[in-house]
Amino acid sequence: MPLRDFHCDEHGVFEDLVHYSVTDMPCPKCSQLSKVKLSAPARTSTLWNSGWNSGLSNNGFYSVSAGHRVSDKREEEKIMNSRGFVNEKDLGGESFYEGYMNKAQTDREHLDAEAARYRGNLAQFDGDKVRAVTETWNAKDMLEQAAAHDAAKGIDT
Repeated sequence: MPLRDFHCDEHGVFEDLVHYSVTDMPCPKCSQLSKVKLSAPARTSTLWNSGWNSGLSNNGFYSVSAGHRVSDKREEEKIMNSRGFVNEKDLGGESFYEGYMNKAQTDREHLDAEAARYRGNLAQFDGDKVRAVTETWNAKDMLEQAAAHDAAKGIDT
């Protein structure tokens, strides 16, 4: 049975050892029905498949990531680096994912607002796309965005 997190609106998060099928649990403090919360996998001090079985044989362990037996974690990491995988510790710290997702959300909201502005101008000018584009974005901003895109892609202009 797994240790699962539950969220109570009044008292926050609590955990309990329950069967997989349990999705609702009464809060131990207020007895309010609380929903199961999706929790992140445990972060350990070592990488996945950290050689828990290394003492069982003298020829290493089977690495699910590498797809075959390896002698130690260094060999596994070397194989994974050669395949282009990046170690979690090299991604940029604990808040890498949250920062990345926040930036993606901000970018998405900005693009949605510009698309809504364009659709409004398109309706205002009776479907004239050229006029809607020129009223939505000015030429200077469009040229700056094109130059930034080309620079990011390594294109000489």
